[in-house]
Amino acid sequence: IGLTPDRFRGRADLHLIPTLDKQTVRTRRDELIADNAADFGPQQVSTSGTTGTPLQLLVSEAAQANFVASLLRCFHWAGYRFFMRTLSLQSYYFEDRALHFNPFFNVARFDSCRLGPEAALASLATINRWQPRLVMGFPFDLVMLARFVAEAGQQIAAPRSVICYGETLSTVKRALLQAAFRCPVYDFYSHHEGVAMAAECSHGHKHLLDDFAYHEVLPAERGDYDGGDDGRDDADNECDNERDGERDGGSSGELVGTGFYNYAMPLIRYRSGDQVVLDENAVACPCGRQLQQVVAIKGKQSDYLETPDGRVLSTVMSHAMDDATGVVMSQCIQDAPAHITVKVIVDESYSDASERALEAGLRKRLGDDMALDIVTVDQLEKSRSGKTPFIVSRIGNEYR
Repeated sequence: IGLTPDRFRGRADLHLIPTLDKQTVRTRRDELIADNAADFGPQQVSTSGTTGTPLQLLVSEAAQANFVASLLRCFHWAGYRFFMRTLSLQSYYFEDRALHFNPFFNVARFDSCRLGPEAALASLATINRWQPRLVMGFPFDLVMLARFVAEAGQQIAAPRSVICYGETLSTVKRALLQAAFRCPVYDFYSHHEGVAMAAECSHGHKHLLDDFAYHEVLPAERGDYDGGDDGRDDADNECDNERDGERDGGSSGELVGTGFYNYAMPLIRYRSGDQVVLDENAVACPCGRQLQQVVAIKGKQSDYLETPDGRVLSTVMSHAMDDATGVVMSQCIQDAPAHITVKVIVDESYSDASERALEAGLRKRLGDDMALDIVTVDQLEKSRSGKTPFIVSRIGNEYR
């Protein structure tokens, strides 16, 4: 494109560089690694996000340090302090029981892969006796934990705040969590790729962390980036950019980010696939931060799986694909209480070893009681909107 480093004028020329998508990073990874990457202490990171598309990245020490520092600052806005009593729901893969305590960080860790009525109630007495001041996890996992407890006629001790991340925090889920935990709920947004970050301050305004990454909001075209041609979103709601912007108080588009710190494998103008509504009518936030304000971030959503032993699994399933070399895209379809079909689109690097790694990752989360079929296909199933959900339930566990 005729652009050289000595002529690059920064923001004024950034639009000349084509955007970068996940598929390009996946298939041309080596071309994106810096020639002097070893100088920056890189580590390999695997992620599938919430789409079931494996991605291998090199992340420098500086990028990792700045990610953690930025994350902790956002959590600080939500009331977190170092060594505060915290309950965390994540995919910890504990072999013996759902709840473990980490005394160094003062964190009670609940393995969301074991999330079901039995594990929730077995852990409730310990959680309430310990009384965490902060609760964090995926919105789906937190809602289901609260649901299992409520169905047993019990209650979770109220913390000071709840922090959600990893998937879209809908208005409905926020209301459910606020009622269940009886405290403020904060939304946090980031990527393993380190190209975007957003969080809510104590005044309820969601800020883009413009000192962590350079954020752009590009108007989406019909059918662009896994979008349907009927203008509907993953939940089959009308989703016109202009109407969304008018209703929510700002312009809507796809969030594109450029990370500031990963010199080992810099991702420039990386497409997140998530829709953002900027608050164009925003006034100066009382928190005093000079950061862009966002009305909403709309990521992907999907149904959830239910195992024969009563556990429920949603976004955590995407990590089953992390070590499956050659998987381009994947989709989990539950068509019976004890049967799941995993459809995969693969490339030439997919092998028997890839399938064994994929099955091992799935079994790690599903257990051995679920019948499992892995099928190679040319295309995945789409919703009525024309989008491709990662999890499809045909037994009634649809996304809400």
